[in-house]
Amino acid sequence: MIMFGWALSAVVYLVGGINHLLIAVTIFVGLDYFTGVLAAWYKKELSSRVGWWGLARKSLTFVFVIIAHQLDIVAGNSNDFMRDAMLMFIIGTEGISILENMGKMGLPVPKFIASALFKLRGNNQQSGDRGDSQ
Repeated sequence: MIMFGWALSAVVYLVGGINHLLIAVTIFVGLDYFTGVLAAWYKKELSSRVGWWGLARKSLTFVFVIIAHQLDIVAGNSNDFMRDAMLMFIIGTEGISILENMGKMGLPVPKFIASALFKLRGNNQQSGDRGDSQ
């Protein structure tokens, strides 16, 4: 239990602390994984290997947050500009992936939510390459 507390403290320090953006990113990452698993199950394409790879990719997403936070420290940005920008980019990317997963299951995608997520990601166009969705 002590080791878990130490590891959690280290992670919180590395990502620059817990705030509403980090909580939102954590929720979006979890929802993306969950909806990805549901979509794969719905389409009868569920694979444990793909699932584990998805978990690894989701975990590595937080490396970008650590890098952005360290860049803020080095640049002297006391307002966490790069960290917050990275968190918003991840929210946009994960949100788009959630919408794609829901679309695979035949659910309608609200245009105003899709538009807001594309703006967060820094892409106002809703067509073209969106990256990987799991």
